[in-house]
Amino acid sequence: MANPQRADILLPRITLVGSLAFVAAIGAIWWISSSQLALAQAADSFMDVFTAAVLTWTVGISRQPQDKEHPFGHTRAQPIGGLVTAVIAGVVAFEVGRSAVFALLGDAEPSLGWVMAGVFGAKVIFKGTIYALSRNHGHVRPALHALAVDARNDVLLGLLAIGGFFAARFGMPTLDAWLALPIAAWIAWSGVELARDNIRLLMGEAPKPERQAELAAIAAAVPGVKAAHDMRAQYLGTMLHVLVHIVVDPELSLKQAHDIGEAVRVALEAEQDVSHCSVHIDIE
Repeated sequence: MANPQRADILLPRITLVGSLAFVAAIGAIWWISSSQLALAQAADSFMDVFTAAVLTWTVGISRQPQDKEHPFGHTRAQPIGGLVTAVIAGVVAFEVGRSAVFALLGDAEPSLGWVMAGVFGAKVIFKGTIYALSRNHGHVRPALHALAVDARNDVLLGLLAIGGFFAARFGMPTLDAWLALPIAAWIAWSGVELARDNIRLLMGEAPKPERQAELAAIAAAVPGVKAAHDMRAQYLGTMLHVLVHIVVDPELSLKQAHDIGEAVRVALEAEQDVSHCSVHIDIE
């Protein structure tokens, strides 16, 4: 999907619809079979539904223009949604782990049919496709990056679930519950990473030094700029707020210096991850 702006709207919606279908299908399998792998996969798909719904909503909010109440836009919406998703991930991980432990302490053995393997395989193919479509835009679209990471994790977990299915099917039934435990741990760790990443965005963390150097180089390349220095950048939600000092010829008129500053501002705000730029003009 070549257009990242279109992708960050369509892919969460596609994920939402597909995950709802997998929640229904795998949930029905769990209800019939009592398989802990099925429960873990159904819980993971439920988290995917919530994640996709939150991303769909927050992407829409974040795309709203600046207004009187939000002079720097609405880009904090996505990190807030990410934190909510992280909390849900912790709840889901706890429930999957608790259920697996109780299954190991009990005597019931799951009934594993080939339909389960087929549904697990379909989920791997579906999430693999979402990963392939979203991974190329992750560096400029945080929502797509989150979607790509989630899809990649689900592919790995789905392959683990398929392996557990065959192991349980052919003589090792308790492996079904044992393999649900690392799935629960993986979901929990994904929630921790998601919370950590979004807290950084909400706290105004600076971008990587390499990105700051790139932005300074863009400012310095504007005609009339002799040098760019004291670059400061921080995240306001998923977008950057940039402050840069530029040096111009002291013989320029006020209007000429102002026009150069405006050109720097326009050049930096043209970057897909920059929402606002302030330019300070120096003569030495």
